[in-house]
Amino acid sequence: MVKAMTESDSQYDGKFYTGVMTTGIYCLPSCKAKIPKIINVVFFASREEAIAFGLRGCKRCKSEFYPDVLPKWLPAVIDQMKNNRNGKLNEIKLTEMSGCDISTIRRYFKEHVGMSPMAFHRKLRLEYAKKLIESGDDYFSAGYNIGYESSSGFREAFRKEFGMSPGSLIDGR
Repeated sequence: MVKAMTESDSQYDGKFYTGVMTTGIYCLPSCKAKIPKIINVVFFASREEAIAFGLRGCKRCKSEFYPDVLPKWLPAVIDQMKNNRNGKLNEIKLTEMSGCDISTIRRYFKEHVGMSPMAFHRKLRLEYAKKLIESGDDYFSAGYNIGYESSSGFREAFRKEFGMSPGSLIDGR
């Protein structure tokens, strides 16, 4: 357990909890908070044991909500992005949708989606444009339908995402 805690090993999350007596907090083994002195640590088999001992959940690793540690706004924002493939979203709109500041949104996207929110939305839009082209649209229309105002900008973004020009999809039909 000490090894899992010191290495922040997430495969042990939920199997035990780490209580820190000096702070009154219990954490998941994967918590990225500063590693406490081992003399101050007590291990618990369940969250309920830690709470009964008088500890509260960690705000950093959200141990009291495990395994549902995603913020409630994240799935809603992702759904909104999936449903809005026809235009660009800006960071102001994302903060309004989530109720969080943009740095928090960026951090959660990097952590849970593996890219920035703008890169994720661009990827969704470009995948939609690819489907439009494959179903018979010309690439000018597809680019315009997903919010690009210039064909050269769309072509460049498409090439970066898929490693080919949008015209090559048309030529390959």
